Amino acid sequence: MMSPEEYVREVRRSMVGMEPAVREDILREVLSHIADAAGANPSNPQAAIADLGPPAELGRRYRELYGYGRSFKVLFAAVAFLLAIPSVPVLGITEAGFYPYGLSLVALAALVGWTLWVSVAAGSRVGFLAGLAGMIARFAAVGVVVVTQPGAAPIDSGVALFVAASILLPILGWLPGTAKRTWSKPRADL
Repeated sequence: MMSPEEYVREVRRSMVGMEPAVREDILREVLSHIADAAGANPSNPQAAIADLGPPAELGRRYRELYGYGRSFKVLFAAVAFLLAIPSVPVLGITEAGFYPYGLSLVALAALVGWTLWVSVAAGSRVGFLAGLAGMIARFAAVGVVVVTQPGAAPIDSGVALFVAASILLPILGWLPGTAKRTWSKPRADL
């Protein structure tokens, strides 16, 4: 048997990433709901907790409904920014070998995967923000190379591919979250 306080602690763990003030307000409401339902049925106080369902599922549903807080949104964009820097193939230390080109493709794949995951997990706006941060980091990294290596001559097809991949990042960040919101069934149970 789980006490109301233990239940609320478990719900809190599932709401990691939410804005703290919103999360605490929701938890007070859940605790109040449990107390009201237990008062209406004093012979079975655990029925109120059972009616709410598993605490982890309830917390995840609230996080889906209210979204992540600012600090997590900034963290998602910062990770995208950092993943984007090694995805620029001109940042190689040596001219030959795996590093400049092979590793940049791996980093670009990680950046695309991260951007898609953020969009699905946190929504299209946050996915767009992560993709935009990745695009800005890629252009900034090339700008650094242009300034520090004045003799570097870009290949036209390489520049076009680089620009296209960079511009696609915010679009990739926006699409999955929008598709998830559009195609998911509405939930009326909260």
